Amino acid sequence: MSSTLIFPRLSWYLALLATGIAVSCSGTNDGDPSPQGSGSSAVSGSGGAAGGVGSTGGGEEPIFVGSGGGLIATSGGGGAGGACQQLDIAFEPQTPTVMIVVDRSGSMYDSGFWVPLQTAVLNVVESLQAKVRFGFLTFTGVAPAQCPLLTGTDVIALNSHADIAAAYEEASTRPAQKLETPTGMTFNETVIPDLVAFGEPGPKYILFVTDGEPDRCDDGPSVCARDDVVGAVQSAYTQGIGTFVFGLGDGDFAEHLQDLANAGVGQPVRRPQNTQQACFTGAGTYADAGGSAMYYTPDPTNATALENELNEAISGAKSCTFDLQGSIAVDLAHASEGQVLIDGTPVPYDAQNGWTMESPTQLVLTGDACAQLKSATQGISFDFPCEIIDPL
Repeated sequence: MSSTLIFPRLSWYLALLATGIAVSCSGTNDGDPSPQGSGSSAVSGSGGAAGGVGSTGGGEEPIFVGSGGGLIATSGGGGAGGACQQLDIAFEPQTPTVMIVVDRSGSMYDSGFWVPLQTAVLNVVESLQAKVRFGFLTFTGVAPAQCPLLTGTDVIALNSHADIAAAYEEASTRPAQKLETPTGMTFNETVIPDLVAFGEPGPKYILFVTDGEPDRCDDGPSVCARDDVVGAVQSAYTQGIGTFVFGLGDGDFAEHLQDLANAGVGQPVRRPQNTQQACFTGAGTYADAGGSAMYYTPDPTNATALENELNEAISGAKSCTFDLQGSIAVDLAHASEGQVLIDGTPVPYDAQNGWTMESPTQLVLTGDACAQLKSATQGISFDFPCEIIDPL
């Protein structure tokens, strides 16, 4: 452990200003274990000169000034050896990746769903494109030669609104032929391989929007094509890809939406009936009773309702993994001395439903804590004693 980390009456503060995530690193005062100045570390905004002043006693007051990706902490007036220390680093959440996959079957046009959905998707992408990597794909099929028939963006990236808008517009003209819904084929041949091959760190998700039964570019029994899709979504999950499910329909179709939602989060999928069909391959894995995962059924003709529920779903893509960006490392033997707060409430140091250090430079929220973060309104903050942190 580097001895340069321990200075009387000195606090180090870190903040991720762009996302509202604050991190403080608290020093100690000659055996006094209380953190210095930790009550004045709140900072908001992005790179502005905002900050607080924390009293350390004895006439010494650190001054905290916003600076780009973090806060600079300086010790004025009689600090240790007259030294002026500063630390300017970012404790950043990993960026999520969301592939938006939209059913382009004929009923999406004929029912009037296409335009409201297009408006909603583009509004959501525009508002989140700086924080979420988006890809986009629409799919259909024309039997027998063009199955699947795909239109989408070439890359998955931040700031992708313009590319997605262009791809959406290209797909907005309804072909004259009978249009199919080869969902399983599209997932297995394109969507999942593309996401698996995408090498950027962070959680990966499929946001799937459909208005009816899948098929194999034929009019075969629905149980067979449903099985294909359940198997594909389960396969995606085992490869680290979750699935958000949007259904623009009701009735018996809702059972399939529930199955996909369960598959997308690793919950059990109820065993289907009519598996004696010759086309049934058993691509999915089933149980006697299914789970109760969330799926979305907004009014498909109401662009505002669609937008609100799309935003809600994508909020679930927030990363629960935070990287120290190679600037400092936490001493794992004493990691539990740190503190994590969500909306101001302490999170337990617990590998099941709290926080833990996956490595000296990576903090992970698990279980209940991860779920709490995804619905947080004020954000997350971190506080680690300087004695358990080493600069790299």
